[in-house]
Amino acid sequence: MAEAPSLRGDDPGAAEVRLNRLLNLILESAVEALGFDAATVTARDGQDLATVAATDQRLVALDDAQYETCEGPCLAVLEQDEPISLDDAGEVDDRWEHFSRTAAHLGVHSTLSMHLPVDEARELRASLNLYSRRRLELAEQQVRAAIPFAEQLAAAILSVDAYRSTAKLARDMAEAMRSRATIEQAKGILISDHQITADEAFQRLLMLSQRSNRKLRDIAERLVAERSPRSADAQSAGEASDPRSAASPSDDQ
Repeated sequence: MAEAPSLRGDDPGAAEVRLNRLLNLILESAVEALGFDAATVTARDGQDLATVAATDQRLVALDDAQYETCEGPCLAVLEQDEPISLDDAGEVDDRWEHFSRTAAHLGVHSTLSMHLPVDEARELRASLNLYSRRRLELAEQQVRAAIPFAEQLAAAILSVDAYRSTAKLARDMAEAMRSRATIEQAKGILISDHQITADEAFQRLLMLSQRSNRKLRDIAERLVAERSPRSADAQSAGEASDPRSAASPSDDQ
């Protein structure tokens, strides 16, 4: 039996784009055929978790809520074949409180999460997640009707080039989520220091990024690091500049 290709190989960006389009096409068909409002695909490559395809970006927040707490139906089915269906996901229980509260906030009532059979792909695991803003009575027949879509998604991911691309998509999306969190922290620091709005804080970060010809993520990471207790000695020794003055428009002169 031939050895499966390494998941760590890098493929051209076009491969990830093609895979994302194919996954979204399957998801859109599933949403229409099964009567849900949105669908996503969760992928885990090693320690990286991310949503690699979605029909409605607004409901990716429900996936994110599960990644933040490392619990929820989309994660539970990564390791089990049995689907998880919830008639009222917004009803808080002891299992997944943060997920339930987020579902209620987003107006999501019924959900169905299914394992995608990609287990031969070494470290890669994936799930199909279907979300409805209406309360659905999810009978066994409806759950079975979702199986062909899960199999189509798995087949798309398991093609040699595609599952390498899925792993890379998962890593890239996970890195993007970490960058977004750091930028939000930096914005919070500026909002607190200068009593400005979130948009104004982002513009200050963007301005500093352009002036220094550095990535916005790097500027945000430095600002957060300089405000951490561990950087106090470096700041007092003059090794780091005051981030508040660096982000001030007055430095444009």
